[in-house]
Amino acid sequence: MVKTKKIDITGIVEELRLTRPTTKRGLRDYIKIFFEVDVPDFILTSGHSSVMDYIWFSFNSDFEKVKRQNADCVVWANRGGGKTETAAIITTLDCIFKPEIQIRILSGSGYQAGRMYDYFQGFIHRNFAETIADIKTWPTKRTIFKNGAVVEVLVQSEVSVRGQHVHKLRCDEVELFKTRVYEAAQYTTMGSKGYIAAREVISTMHKPRGLMKRLVDEAKELKQPIFKWNVWDVIEKCDRDCKVCLLSEACEGRAKLARGYYKIDDALTQLERAKERSFYMEMLCGEGSKKKYGWPTTVRRY
Repeated sequence: MVKTKKIDITGIVEELRLTRPTTKRGLRDYIKIFFEVDVPDFILTSGHSSVMDYIWFSFNSDFEKVKRQNADCVVWANRGGGKTETAAIITTLDCIFKPEIQIRILSGSGYQAGRMYDYFQGFIHRNFAETIADIKTWPTKRTIFKNGAVVEVLVQSEVSVRGQHVHKLRCDEVELFKTRVYEAAQYTTMGSKGYIAAREVISTMHKPRGLMKRLVDEAKELKQPIFKWNVWDVIEKCDRDCKVCLLSEACEGRAKLARGYYKIDDALTQLERAKERSFYMEMLCGEGSKKKYGWPTTVRRY
């Protein structure tokens, strides 16, 4: 009988944990194993992006052979579409694999900023706790890594924003931002240490003429990447009868091909609770029948 060499599975897993994924598929598998998150990587709405498209663009931008001018982008997604958790995943990956990177989180509210930071803390403590050098909670939440990477939550004020020069600024729920604070934040990012500057705008579009609409239009003019997904691009696989489903007109059978996490019962609940036009804005991201779900004819300008 031939003796086989015993394989050290623990050693292999440990080596993989500290090895940067170099392909989109490898990164998705890495997140599934070490973050315990199965990131949707499918598109069921024409012209949209997958959640994984955003993660790959943001994380890989610093490793591309031909450097971009910047890695600015706009993320437009539905309520409950995983925007905040996704940005927290990228923030964690950046800190593990990009020594000395400086990242700041700026949100439309202190609560929203706390959510992204809490997601980030959960990921770090789950499988990367030994990489942390220090955690501060006052005057702002801040995590410092042994490799020199730093993540800090900014207070939404002009003074707080103007005092920063960092590599990555993640603006969560920008629709809720004060315009003057957002404008001041445009001068926050700077490229250095081999990292390119990036300002990521992340939000649901709550208002048809609000700040997010303006930023989406500006991104189109500047040819900046826009990563857009709605409820159909993250919904779970459906096996229900379309003939009796209230979502069927907007869904058009797409959920039959889905592989996401958003519960169909939750989508039905949102449609029943909200007005159809609100559902069009917040869950469909402007995709669908404008006759049924379109913007109001009279709109307040912000």
